[in-house]
Amino acid sequence: MKKYSYTTQELLDKLSEYGVKPSAQRLLILRFLMENRIHPNVDEIYQALLPEQPTLSRTTVYNTLKLLSAAGIIRCIDVGGSHGARWDYSHDDHAHFLCTCCGSVTDVEFGEYVPAFPTPPGGYTVQSAEINLRGICPDCHKQMAS
Repeated sequence: MKKYSYTTQELLDKLSEYGVKPSAQRLLILRFLMENRIHPNVDEIYQALLPEQPTLSRTTVYNTLKLLSAAGIIRCIDVGGSHGARWDYSHDDHAHFLCTCCGSVTDVEFGEYVPAFPTPPGGYTVQSAEINLRGICPDCHKQMAS
């Protein structure tokens, strides 16, 4: 997995670009999502950041994710079932593979398993699209075979 690293100024610029007022918690959560492209859920983000920010609450994480999503900086991936919502920073065009067994979410590039993004007829302008493939990941297949 590619390693990402961002300066505080880059994070401030990103928030400013989308019209979001910065706060320590917003910078912390945005940095985590931008540097860890692992499609975490609210609790995973909370647990990862708690040692660095002991006063952080799950509610703050949830509210910040909703705010960043509404602004268009991140997007929510609905995994469904007991696995809950996952969060994705990536702005590259890609689909997601959702494992129905373990709940993992993996990026899938267009053209790899997903055909090129279609253009609808009749004058429609596509602003965004979500393609989620569901099935069983290789790790779960191995566990089932054991």
